[in-house]
Amino acid sequence: MFAAKQTYMVNRFNNLNSKEWLPFQKSWYIEDDIATTYRKNIRFFLKYDNHDELPPHIFFYGNDKRLALFTEIAKEEGAEVFTLENLESVDRIQFAVMDLLGLFETLDDYLKKKRTVFNVVLQLEKKIIHRRFLTIFIENLISDFKNHPIAWDFYFTVRNVLTPRDEKLGCLPKNENIKIEEGTFPVQNNFYYALYFRKDEISIGSKRMLENKQFFKQNIASKVPIYDQTPHSNWFILKPKRRSKDEILHPAKYPEELINIFLKYFTKEGENVFDPMSGTASTQFAALQAGRNGYGTELSPFFQEIAETRLENLVSSEDFKYKAVKFSIKKKDARKITKRDFPTFDYIITSPPYWDMLNMKGAENQAKRRKKGLQTNYSEETNDLGNIEDYEAFLEDLTKIYFKIIKHLKPGGFFTIVVKNIKKKGKMYPLAFDLGRILQKKLVLCPEVFWLQDDINIAPYGYFNTFVTNTFHQYCLTFQVAIDNK
Repeated sequence: MFAAKQTYMVNRFNNLNSKEWLPFQKSWYIEDDIATTYRKNIRFFLKYDNHDELPPHIFFYGNDKRLALFTEIAKEEGAEVFTLENLESVDRIQFAVMDLLGLFETLDDYLKKKRTVFNVVLQLEKKIIHRRFLTIFIENLISDFKNHPIAWDFYFTVRNVLTPRDEKLGCLPKNENIKIEEGTFPVQNNFYYALYFRKDEISIGSKRMLENKQFFKQNIASKVPIYDQTPHSNWFILKPKRRSKDEILHPAKYPEELINIFLKYFTKEGENVFDPMSGTASTQFAALQAGRNGYGTELSPFFQEIAETRLENLVSSEDFKYKAVKFSIKKKDARKITKRDFPTFDYIITSPPYWDMLNMKGAENQAKRRKKGLQTNYSEETNDLGNIEDYEAFLEDLTKIYFKIIKHLKPGGFFTIVVKNIKKKGKMYPLAFDLGRILQKKLVLCPEVFWLQDDINIAPYGYFNTFVTNTFHQYCLTFQVAIDNK
């Protein structure tokens, strides 16, 4: 059907055909070299007609070596590159790239240079053509187990000038020979962010530089009790097995295979694992299979019953070897749990509802579920987070629940949230960044890890009109309760 439509569609955005356009819509890529990344971005974000300038004018900000490489590639693609030195000589910039990789050595270095780099954005805002893009390549900093999310901080700063439209992950090859210091979360920091902003009718265009000091306030040095010293990449590709009939009933289940990855790092046999939004008991099922105790709450009586049945069937099976494990999933709002409900948690892992996205009538996946007679939302409960329409209200309620449950987590314990940023009606809502920003008021942020999905067909969102990714990556945000946290 799609192939038939494209014969009469006019590409208003660039000069690519579908064969080159669609792969770029994937929200992550494994990078072999930065030159290929530059070329793909230049080709995607340039239109070689319907503009006054010939050749197209593009902008680059980065070190001299990267500038020379970018300029060479841009010339091959028929574009002319401008820099800060000659930006005033051009009136219209069709596409801009700021390569900030390696620019900041430490957090203090970033804070000193941030104003200078932000001023570049302010100058670009005046030059970029309406509805054209700025790409920023930037990484977070990790030192002495301090995760400084400067990419998130700069995202919120640039958002005050240009409209955030999307993000991609640049995943670097794994280093199999890297040595990790004992007692730390063995993460290689082998990725970076590609953040995409657009100048459009809803861009703010403000000259204020927002300060987000809360991003760095709680990130103190903290050692992590790791039980597997195999170096772990920041990213992994996971293709879970097909869901059972009972599991399919839940509209947004996450897989046990994913949970297993984190259980081996953050728990030992016999320890207590908790999920405040249990669904069909993915967390508890994985915990019991690994010899951990599984506890949780679930607001929906329908899913709570399915969850309990799944766990009872698991532990009663003849080949189940951990007969001493315990489990309990209470039909209860997580806001109302008390110390009498469960023992102290050693580890919490969960995935929140993605706001009210399941209630959107036009969602393709929801239409398929309705056709099959399956439930399309979490529940009809008015206090269900998935039924809150206002994003800020949803975020406030969600973080209140998290702050509530960490009171039941042991000092030094860990809390993992599987989440992704949200795009709704053309607007980006940085749920992962917002959770990191707010939860750092009381928790220490560990290096982020990403679950990459490589088994989903790409949909042609925005095809021939604008850039919209298919979000095929999910954040696995892990926080630690500081030992001295009250």
